[in-house]
Amino acid sequence: MEGAETAVLIDCGLSVRRLEQRALELDFPLANLTAIIVTHEHGDHIGGVAALARRYRLPVYMTHGTQVASSFSNERGVEVREISAHEPFSVGALTVRPAPVPHDAKEPCQFVIENGEARLGLLTDIGSETRHIQQHFSDCGALILEFNHDTNMLSDCQYPDSVKLRIAGSHGHFNNKQARDLLSKLLSPRLRHVFAAHISARANSYDLVEAILRTLLQGTDVNWDIAHQDGVTPWVTV
Repeated sequence: MEGAETAVLIDCGLSVRRLEQRALELDFPLANLTAIIVTHEHGDHIGGVAALARRYRLPVYMTHGTQVASSFSNERGVEVREISAHEPFSVGALTVRPAPVPHDAKEPCQFVIENGEARLGLLTDIGSETRHIQQHFSDCGALILEFNHDTNMLSDCQYPDSVKLRIAGSHGHFNNKQARDLLSKLLSPRLRHVFAAHISARANSYDLVEAILRTLLQGTDVNWDIAHQDGVTPWVTV
């Protein structure tokens, strides 16, 4: 998110080179980044953070649990700023509001980021809905929401049974129905943009997610799009 000369990147599982290529497609120099914020310690979210932070001398914000569960306790040349999963903090002109989420990590959280009246919610890597999550992510102008898997496709795919149980568990990942049900509760006059994200290549399909979004958001003023793993999503003004 970028606003008022402050730009933050949430998570980075890519190499610096691949991220630089994608940033180039968005005409965004990574040197303009202010900080990196980490949701949790799983490799697809934190694997590229240390290298990027060192390359561009960026501070990294994460919870104590994430720092302990990752290699960041031993990283050299990286400034780690510890945050609480329950307290807002500021990065330049942006206010970041963390929310603890049910996920199989040490101290995971997701975020609402504010710049004045603009509110962007990021909600992925979540296994079940809570009342706090529903309240925390209400009244967003834009929402990035996990549509990880279809339950039937997950059951039939080639993942080991242990992985299937983890994904489908209460501390795993949202299935399409869970995402649809939560999104229906988060619809508000302020919500203008929804992005479906963290879609499994083996246990879901873009066509299924598209059909859900089209049906649910038909007749509303909400624009929607799907974030693809192998591409970039254009800038949106919130």
